[in-house]
Amino acid sequence: MSATDGVRVYLDGVRKADLWSGTGDSARSKSVNLTIPSGKHTLRVDSVNWSGAAKVKYSYPPRASAQYDKTKPLAPTGVKTAYSTTTRRTTVSWSANKEMDLASYSLYRRPGGSSTWTRMTTTTARSHTDPLVNPDDRTAYFYEVRAKDKAGNTSSGSADTVVRPLPVVPSLTGTYDRATGKVTLKWPQNTEPQFHHYTVLSNDLVDGSYVWVPLGTTTRGTWTTGPVTADGEWRHYRVLATNDGGTTTYSAKWLDASAANELWLEIPDGIAPERAPELTLSPCTGGIRATASDSTPAPIRDFTGFEIERRAATAGTWSPVLHQGYDPRTDPATATVCDPLPADGHTYEYRARSYDAAGNHSPYSEVQTVTVPGAPRSE
Repeated sequence: MSATDGVRVYLDGVRKADLWSGTGDSARSKSVNLTIPSGKHTLRVDSVNWSGAAKVKYSYPPRASAQYDKTKPLAPTGVKTAYSTTTRRTTVSWSANKEMDLASYSLYRRPGGSSTWTRMTTTTARSHTDPLVNPDDRTAYFYEVRAKDKAGNTSSGSADTVVRPLPVVPSLTGTYDRATGKVTLKWPQNTEPQFHHYTVLSNDLVDGSYVWVPLGTTTRGTWTTGPVTADGEWRHYRVLATNDGGTTTYSAKWLDASAANELWLEIPDGIAPERAPELTLSPCTGGIRATASDSTPAPIRDFTGFEIERRAATAGTWSPVLHQGYDPRTDPATATVCDPLPADGHTYEYRARSYDAAGNHSPYSEVQTVTVPGAPRSE
């Protein structure tokens, strides 16, 4: 700054330069080096004209020498990517930095899964088209921009932006409808311009081996399968994305529990035990002993317990008298109960069925009838 009369300079209200005294006809000058941190600041110049022309002049050019400038620029912001489905190349753009001594920007790239950045270009422009044509469309690339000032200070990297030429399915969920026996799959709908369609797969047994079998294709984020047997087994589903270049998500031949686009769904057990148990009746102290049994070999038993019900021969309502698991060490599997009944001479009916862990029931056994002796008459 220079002036013939008084002049003072303030930064954020703090005086940094003072030529308020020693005035005369000849202009005086003074320079001051200021280190200004990032953010918004106020630079104020006060001058006074006591006699004649003040001839005030001032400027604030940046000190671009590394001797004085030790402050690195701010990291660039507003970084955006645009993927061309025609050229299969990516254009990266960003907002302008505010530094007065900005010299250039450098654009860096790294493939997904790598921590090593490669500098693509250094430019004074605010956009650049990466000459790389994605070799297989399956590799995601991350981009980052760094700013450099005239003193050679380099900023931190901008927030990373990622380009996926091949859209991904980030999650997959599914539900089983007991009423229809169908599985409904859902996943987030892709909106990338290069997205073309999805392929839905099921892992099924074919010729003795489990393989991924295509169920069909769709452009929507949902799929409903055909009827699936409610057998208590696990079902496995996978959704692949295909882009407009015909490239499809890599699909391994094996199951991958950690894959976001793969679902392991447990189907409820809706298959009832096949056989009705045998039912036998015999007297016991104070009532009737009812025994349910099944001779199915232990390794292939499809039930976990027995139920026995009883009713009066003239009544319509059955009442449970036993709901019990069996001792797995016995053969045949057996459950028994001594059902207390009054000595009233009435006739009763019994029936039995088996059940499994999912609450499915076998057919009922044949109804067995017994008449309880009446009480002896006193003479």
